[in-house]
Amino acid sequence: MKATEQTLVRALSNSILHLTLMPTEACNFRCTYCYEDFALGKMSPAVVRGVKGLIAARAPSLDELYLAWFGGEPLLALDVVLAVQEHVRELQLAHPGLHDHASMTTNAWRLGPAVFERLVGLGVGQYQISFDGPAAIHDTKRKRIDGKPTFARIWDNVLAMRGVERDFNVILRLHVDRENLDAMFSLVDQIHEAFGDDPRFEIFLKPLARYGGPNDASLPVLETDEDARRLARLHQHAHGRADRARIRGATGSRASTPVRAGPVQATAAAVDKRSPKTCYAAKGNSYVVRSDGRLCKCTVVLDHPSNTVGRLHEDGTVEIDPALARPWMRGLWSGKAGELACPMIGLI
Repeated sequence: MKATEQTLVRALSNSILHLTLMPTEACNFRCTYCYEDFALGKMSPAVVRGVKGLIAARAPSLDELYLAWFGGEPLLALDVVLAVQEHVRELQLAHPGLHDHASMTTNAWRLGPAVFERLVGLGVGQYQISFDGPAAIHDTKRKRIDGKPTFARIWDNVLAMRGVERDFNVILRLHVDRENLDAMFSLVDQIHEAFGDDPRFEIFLKPLARYGGPNDASLPVLETDEDARRLARLHQHAHGRADRARIRGATGSRASTPVRAGPVQATAAAVDKRSPKTCYAAKGNSYVVRSDGRLCKCTVVLDHPSNTVGRLHEDGTVEIDPALARPWMRGLWSGKAGELACPMIGLI
């Protein structure tokens, strides 16, 4: 094995469990670049019992439990999320050595104040919420299933989070492409004006990518050297706004507010620093639980035959085919950076 000892321990330890849970694979949005087919709906009660049973069986021997709520849109199955999170809370009380962490990738349409506060109270402490530009551009790309706009309601829900006096982290993921890149400067400004002195909110500048969706051929992805230079200027702008926010706080022009860095993590260097070198799919203790109980490794190529490596049963036991799971973990043996960072490449 050529991977570092720390990487191996974290990726293979029986004291760590990472589950990406898809409580539903349905979605109330139809983003122009989406790669999912929404063929599956809500997680059945049998699969929910399986999830709870698996976590309960593993809890006594776990030091760390990571739950990542994904979809579809997970808040379309809020009852499933709440049931599992409440179950984890009970287990954590029974097993004080268990440290649980939960995150959610959501379009935030249903993430109103009451829902948000309840989720945070149950331990869902990190959220990733996407914007595709200022309202006029966002609403042409990130649309509801009926074609109606989404920006205003998402923005209002995110603004309301500021008033919640709890520890949490919101990553505002800005999808950047050739069509919206120039307009992203104003969105970065808007975000900094709203959240620049609150370190709980971060910007993640993410170039649009092709992941196998029906509109891949027409997506205006960044491809040229000039695109790269324009993106670099956007990163610099985001850095500059964050730096000015720190200076403003330090000089006292906003004396009632503590000095905070704000969303500095917007920039490429910071994103690289905070991103794991080993993809969740490359780890032996990480699995995606689909709404029908299939166990997969990757959330991007959901329906590829190589992605399904096992099944979760109603009693919480699992079946995993080593011959199917092992290729996803090959980077742990080879130590190759590419195979650790994205084991899908070269496998599928």
